[in-house]
Amino acid sequence: MSECAAVDGRPHGLPVVELLRPNPDVLLETKLQAPRVRKEWVQRPGLVRDLDHCESKLILVDAPAGYGKTTLLAQWEYEAAGSRPFAWISLDRGDDDPARLWQHVICSLQRVFPGLRAAEILRPLHRQAPDVGEALARLVNELSALAAPVVIVLDDYHVIRERRCHDQLGFLLLRLPPSVQVVLSTRADPPLPLGRLRAAGELAEIRMLDLRFTAQEADALIKRVASVTLSPQDLADLVARAEGWPAGLYLAALSLRGHPAPHDFIADFTGGHRYIVDFLAEEVVGRQPEHIRQFLSRTAVLSRFTGPLCDAVAGTSDAGDILDQLERENLFLIALDDHREWFRYHHLFAQVLLAQLARAEPGALPGLHQQASAWHLKHGSVDEAVGHALAAGDAARSVSLIAEHWYRYVDAGRMATVQGWLHSLGDERIGAHPLAAHAAAWTAALRGDRDCVRRWLPVIAAAGNQGPLPDGMRSLRSSATLLDASFGFSGLEPMRRSAAEAVELETNPGSPWYALARAGHGTALYFCGELGAAAAQLELALLSGSSIALVRMLCFATMSLVAVEDGRLDHAEELAHSAREIVADDALGLSESPQASVAAIAVGAVLASQGRLEEARDELESALWSRRQWPGISQWPTIENLLRLALVRVRLGDRPGASVLLGEARDILTSFPDGAGAQLDRLERIERRLAGPARARLAGEPLTERERAVLRLLRGTLSTREIGQELYLSGNTIKTHTRSIYRKLGVSSRQDAIERGRELGLY
Repeated sequence: MSECAAVDGRPHGLPVVELLRPNPDVLLETKLQAPRVRKEWVQRPGLVRDLDHCESKLILVDAPAGYGKTTLLAQWEYEAAGSRPFAWISLDRGDDDPARLWQHVICSLQRVFPGLRAAEILRPLHRQAPDVGEALARLVNELSALAAPVVIVLDDYHVIRERRCHDQLGFLLLRLPPSVQVVLSTRADPPLPLGRLRAAGELAEIRMLDLRFTAQEADALIKRVASVTLSPQDLADLVARAEGWPAGLYLAALSLRGHPAPHDFIADFTGGHRYIVDFLAEEVVGRQPEHIRQFLSRTAVLSRFTGPLCDAVAGTSDAGDILDQLERENLFLIALDDHREWFRYHHLFAQVLLAQLARAEPGALPGLHQQASAWHLKHGSVDEAVGHALAAGDAARSVSLIAEHWYRYVDAGRMATVQGWLHSLGDERIGAHPLAAHAAAWTAALRGDRDCVRRWLPVIAAAGNQGPLPDGMRSLRSSATLLDASFGFSGLEPMRRSAAEAVELETNPGSPWYALARAGHGTALYFCGELGAAAAQLELALLSGSSIALVRMLCFATMSLVAVEDGRLDHAEELAHSAREIVADDALGLSESPQASVAAIAVGAVLASQGRLEEARDELESALWSRRQWPGISQWPTIENLLRLALVRVRLGDRPGASVLLGEARDILTSFPDGAGAQLDRLERIERRLAGPARARLAGEPLTERERAVLRLLRGTLSTREIGQELYLSGNTIKTHTRSIYRKLGVSSRQDAIERGRELGLY
């Protein structure tokens, strides 16, 4: 199951850092098992039979808390053992993240079908931009090939609120093979295409009225739990007062254990569900010794727990023994694994215990959450450590944990989890803590939220050189400069200034940010038209030996563009090929990310310079489509893409198409306060050429391919002798070609020939 140990994706944005490839969330095996059958459970053969005979694609078990949804499904699984496998996933709030949700679904399926190719299905989730759609398509194909039917149970689906999770499940439901059923246990109707499934006869529903206990079932429950036989009238009264609510009847049965006057108890059993729970919880908990009551209320802050965790939070030394006792007495303790190491309380019971904690130990809640946070961090559960720190209201600890671990989760495709942390922290506390603003700004930049980046950048910048940061950056000042250098949201000149400052700040060649600073500086210099300086910075980034695949790819691609401008086409082709190889390596997870488009732009530029215009057009159009899917990311590669594609379309005779692209580029460039400098000059040269078709004619016959090659090299700084060496020709031959080029272009100097060649789209 090693391939199911963690989701491993990467962030969005350009450029962006890939640090280590950590494992932020080890697969929780306890989530993939149905609850164990317990002797006090009341058998519900009618409902189990209905489930077993149901052929609907989706089964919705929808009722309020305490109606026995999970118990019913666990009974069905137990009764169906041998006839069909169940892939069970017990959901919690941490699953409100597409990457984690589908990892658990896929790995649960592999538990029951060891031959399932989980690694292949999970591969799209391992990419920098996790592609859940492709993963689900692969999953559907794998499910279609299974020889046996399977039931996928998503228990407690009401904890899922992320819209993408619902959309993805809807996609799956509409494409499932007939042998697969999905069962949702939930407290509220999920936002799925229920009407469409219902109309097609593909939806079966079990709701509150179906789950209410009959008098016969209540009688069986009370006899098993309390060893009490009620009179028919008392039993009818109890069922009527509880309205058949299984949890309320179970609480009543616990309270009836050893009660001297069952009839009097039933007579006093009144009120709505909230009062019933409060009353019965007092009866149940109140009969426990003081140290057990304290243990129960203190550990109620935990969504799941084991003995050592309970000891750390409750201040006990015998939590294992206490848990054994609570399980024997059926005090709402639910085992989460077959070894009975991890447990949780019934949700309603936990709520009552927390209310009692507030009354018995006011002010204790923050300290208990802090203890839980420390224990989870020590044992590698960062997600729960952050959650408890936030629940404790401990802003300093929450910020510290988020600042240290945000990039690990983003790198693993868990962007939604980090966003959830920051949302819980709140804008006010983010604004008050520069480290939190640092994490929030980078997360926003990676998802293309420029307004959010602009909001938090001043907070980071105001903190000055405070550092080093938990994620390895030199300082908060370095964070601010790297953000602007990497994404260029403020304009080209600010991008270049920030990049130069980032280079001065990040001076440790062993730091991953060293390479990013130089890659950002080289990229900014390229867009400013300073090709020689750009190449020098890009080479430094590569020579640093950075393990960051994305930075290497960006360096190779941008160096290829520099080589194209210098006319060194063979070298440009080699560099573009190196960039494309990095993108094609599935293990690096870049193929589906918007950053991959930079390699495609480099390849397209090389193809255009080689005169392979249709191939260049296809490559550049593909890159542009990819970038348009992420409109919030850096606009500078997009402008590069638009201008190069416009030139290709001009050379192919598609002047209207080129005009549309140039208009799009102008809209982007004029949105920047500094006018975008060299890029605006490039745009205007192409616009002049497009506006004056008479200028786009040769004075004489067309240039030969050899003359085109010489003209491309004339753009650089190579001498006549060096151009000859590049083309394996003598210096005299190069001079002959040069004179012919001048004659055909109607010019008399090298610079005029270069400019005329640009106007004619000859490179």
